[in-house]
Amino acid sequence: GKAVEFVKQNRGLDINIDKLPLDDKKTYDLLSRGETMGVFQLGSSGMTRYLMELKPTTIFDIMAMVALYRPGPLSIIPEYIERKKDISKITYLDPRMKEYMDKSLGLLVYQEDVILTAINIAGYSWSKADKFRKAMGKKKPEEMAKLKEPFIQGCVENGMVKQKAEELFKLIETFAAYGFNKPHAASYAMVSYQTAYMKANFPVEFMAAVMTAEYGDPDKIAAAIDECKRLGIVVLPPDVNSSGVGFTITEQDIRFGLSAIKNVGISAIESILKAREKEKFKNLVDLCSKIDTRLANKKTLESLIKAGALDSFGTRASQLLVLDQVLEQSHKNTRDKNSGQVSLFGEEEEINSVNATLPDVEEIPLEQLLIFEKDLLGFYLHEPPYLKKLIQINDFVTCKISELSEDLLSQKIKLGGVILETKKVITKKSAQEMAFVRLSDGISEIEMVVFPKLFVECRDFLQKDEVIIVLGRLDKREENLSLVVDSASVFDPENAEKVDKTVTITIPKGLDISILQKVNKVLRGYPGDVKTTLLL
Repeated sequence: GKAVEFVKQNRGLDINIDKLPLDDKKTYDLLSRGETMGVFQLGSSGMTRYLMELKPTTIFDIMAMVALYRPGPLSIIPEYIERKKDISKITYLDPRMKEYMDKSLGLLVYQEDVILTAINIAGYSWSKADKFRKAMGKKKPEEMAKLKEPFIQGCVENGMVKQKAEELFKLIETFAAYGFNKPHAASYAMVSYQTAYMKANFPVEFMAAVMTAEYGDPDKIAAAIDECKRLGIVVLPPDVNSSGVGFTITEQDIRFGLSAIKNVGISAIESILKAREKEKFKNLVDLCSKIDTRLANKKTLESLIKAGALDSFGTRASQLLVLDQVLEQSHKNTRDKNSGQVSLFGEEEEINSVNATLPDVEEIPLEQLLIFEKDLLGFYLHEPPYLKKLIQINDFVTCKISELSEDLLSQKIKLGGVILETKKVITKKSAQEMAFVRLSDGISEIEMVVFPKLFVECRDFLQKDEVIIVLGRLDKREENLSLVVDSASVFDPENAEKVDKTVTITIPKGLDISILQKVNKVLRGYPGDVKTTLLL
């Protein structure tokens, strides 16, 4: 909805979100490339991987993925992908099933598939078929036994071979507990398509809408900024002369709003926006003379300067140095005006009675400017000093922090990132010092546990903003994943050992030998440096 608003404001186009063409090539290409950040229901790493394999071309593909990407039916997805790629693999246990299961490529995907099978193949009434589906969904062995014989008998009476009828019952038995209903999957798929359509066709407006929706969550905003960089969209810092309250679009860039800055309240922002209606502020003195400094007080103005919202007026160091003096004169002018005193030289001279020329002092060091940015915005909008190392680190780790999942629990993994925080604690048993360290790869973060013996060796470099490589075991503390660290070192790209990446190809059970021969031919035809594992 917000993206539609932005498109109207920015391009003057009216987008009817409920009447989008459902065959938009740009949208399906975007999903096939795995550019799913911000797309409803399709943004997880597992779902993205499957979409890239599937290369969806219809809304029914999205419906099926939404319905199947859950514990239970997840195992059906590879079969769906195979059938999508090769239509000769689409089969039906009974030809009559094609009428209602063609869009799901002959696979049981929805609750309606079970109901319509019971009606069309077993000869059930609508009410009996729905009771059958509900009973199957409960997965109680005694219930299953009662349901099996009548169903098989009904199928046989309606012209199905008994062996096929038993196969069909077994298929339904496995699936019934997990089935989505079609309207639910269709509703989700439509919103998924709408978000993907807006991202594919109006990326600037869509990303501005994503950041507006995620406002208040620094991690998600950081991930959105990273996505903007990948898409070539410039995210501009807050600016007192250009920013609105929230995110705005300037041609093909996204501008941060003033509300993104800590200590800058809505009443202060309203005062700033009202004061600049006629013309933009010329300098710090001009700003302070025009706004209500009771609403935008010293703390607010300090935060604006530190966050870079006043950079067009001069250096942050010089503005912070004269802020007290400028505010004092501004308050004096206000008091004089309220008491009826008028300057001999008129209002213009009054405004400039404090010298607008800023002192020539050295700018605050970059490290400190970045600390201000992180403190006031919640993340780095500009490039932090450790970014170069962080970009290089992917070749030296087994996976990114954002790719971690419960599938990797108890496994040894190698991670890399920048330290956000080190919290030291004293153990109860031995009264020794250990640490909990928050590690980030620029998008996601994880808490790491460093026990006393290792902490003694590493304490000197387990400091904020240090880029490190760690080896450890993935664990789960309460509801969150964490890493129990075995070894740690400062990341040195010149001397660190690169991780051998491995491609794993899973060969499903009972696969035709000709497919294996094709795999063999492709692998031998395109030799490279990456190790490949065949998992039979």
